[in-house]
Amino acid sequence: MLNICNFLNRKSKYFLLTFLFSTLCFSSSTTDSFIEQTKLYENPYWSKLLHYTNGKSEIDSDNFFISKDGKTDLKKELFETINSLENAQNNVLCRFPLRVKWLKENIPSLEKDIVTYPCTELDEYISSVDAKYVTMVFPTAHINSPASMYGHTFLRVSSNEDTPLISNAINFAAKTDDTNGFIFAYKGLFGEYEGRYSILPYYEKIKEYNNLEQRDIWEYDLDLTQEQIDRLVLHAFELKDSYSDYFFFKENCSYNILWLLEVARNDLDLVSYFTFKTVPLDSIKILKSYNLIKDSKFRYSNMGKMKNILEKKIEDKEYLKTFVNENEPLNDSLSTDDKISYLDFKILYLQYQRANNEYDKKEYLNKYLQLLKQRSSYSKASSYDIKTPFNPLDSHDSAKVSFFYDSTDSFELGLKPVYTDIYDISDGYLEGAYIDFFDLNIKKTKDENIKLDKFTLLKIKSLAQQDMIFKPFSWGIDLGYEHFKDQSDYLKIKPEAGLTFGNEKNFIYTMVGSNLYYKNSEQLYSLGTSIGFITNQFKDIKLGIKYSYDKYNKSLENNEVEIFTTYKIDRNLALNIKYINDDLYEKDKERVKAGIFYYF
Repeated sequence: MLNICNFLNRKSKYFLLTFLFSTLCFSSSTTDSFIEQTKLYENPYWSKLLHYTNGKSEIDSDNFFISKDGKTDLKKELFETINSLENAQNNVLCRFPLRVKWLKENIPSLEKDIVTYPCTELDEYISSVDAKYVTMVFPTAHINSPASMYGHTFLRVSSNEDTPLISNAINFAAKTDDTNGFIFAYKGLFGEYEGRYSILPYYEKIKEYNNLEQRDIWEYDLDLTQEQIDRLVLHAFELKDSYSDYFFFKENCSYNILWLLEVARNDLDLVSYFTFKTVPLDSIKILKSYNLIKDSKFRYSNMGKMKNILEKKIEDKEYLKTFVNENEPLNDSLSTDDKISYLDFKILYLQYQRANNEYDKKEYLNKYLQLLKQRSSYSKASSYDIKTPFNPLDSHDSAKVSFFYDSTDSFELGLKPVYTDIYDISDGYLEGAYIDFFDLNIKKTKDENIKLDKFTLLKIKSLAQQDMIFKPFSWGIDLGYEHFKDQSDYLKIKPEAGLTFGNEKNFIYTMVGSNLYYKNSEQLYSLGTSIGFITNQFKDIKLGIKYSYDKYNKSLENNEVEIFTTYKIDRNLALNIKYINDDLYEKDKERVKAGIFYYF
């Protein structure tokens, strides 16, 4: 009897195991069949989740993929992901929560086949972020940093609209310790940095851009549903330990932030819009075309506060200069309002000095606390009457086509993919910060065929204004090819440095520089100077005049006068007229050029 019972027990166990195995195989087979039938791996959203463009993912780190071929094979990545979920491998359930959520929604049989387990880190992350609002943040250009002349964008995720400073920021940036702007630009152009997503407190980004780098910030509140916000937050978690090769010109901070928005809202098509270059300002404007922007807010920098106090509240600027740089007590004869202005300025200026490493941490804290104690003795709150500037959303676009007729009966056609120059209306841009890449100019004269007249590889001009307190240097670099001195074609490099004085409407600059031209064994070089004046005093009109003198080798001299005006016809259309008087040309010394700028 015992033997019979043992036999039946073994038999039942065998049938049970056979049943479970066949059920598992049937279930797996059903899932695979469903995927093949629906071709789920070809779903555009699966492609978005993996950042696929042109047949491969733009994520370059292996840890973002389950399959060893995941970077180039969407189908294998999907099947490997499901296999890992069903067998509790690779921690897929906790590492890729949005992928898992989407797969559950699209494969009806998957939910019951997944082995579940706790995801403590993910739960803590979702709880701490507690995202209910999303804002696109745009720190504007940094005038003396080539790497920051385009500005920057990142996202702020908030749980409360009234307390933005305790929100979180989702950022994408190149991972680098390089501080030299030219090295950063070079390596960034050729993808030699890892670009990484990070999630950090928003106040740290405010400290970095608003206070340390003295950059104004625009905040654009986005119109997203709670479900869309949840997707964005989950995808940011999936990306936080991965990297993409960082390319300064295209796959940069702004481009990669757009992936998060595409994943959040399935109907968005953002990254495909940027095929050659991604300018932060353009990446914000495309959101406007999808009606994503609900509201705009402006957050002025510490520099903006200091400039406001300096220009509108301080009369004795010589005393201020002494007060902020020396341990001199406040003049008792000053009114209470004046004392507050002087103290406010000194506190802000001390922060500026600390950001520039003029004080170590201990000395800075000692001075800072003393000033705060002195300021607290006056109960009146500070107010800054700072005018909100032109909204960058309404500025001209960053690429430009120009067409000119010259009084020498010639025509010029120009194409500039990016960004802005001294002739452009600067509404929404930082006046004085000019940067061009790959500026192409072709010319047709009455006696000659069409020819390349000029090609600018890189041109930067930073006209940073000085005043009683702040003494930044202006500088420039111009590198490219130029048709020069009647019939000669040369490679050109022009470094320059100088000083600029004025305000946001009018400024004057003077520069000292050298033109270096090279062709085969022939070399031309000069030492010269220039002085110019720019005014934006009149609405939609920009006026400028420049005189330059260069003394070349080979007994060449050049005196050049240029006067120009630009008139804004529409947001992306402007008229430009130039008068040029140039000694280097034996004929047609005086020329008038009239043309159209079209921005796109």
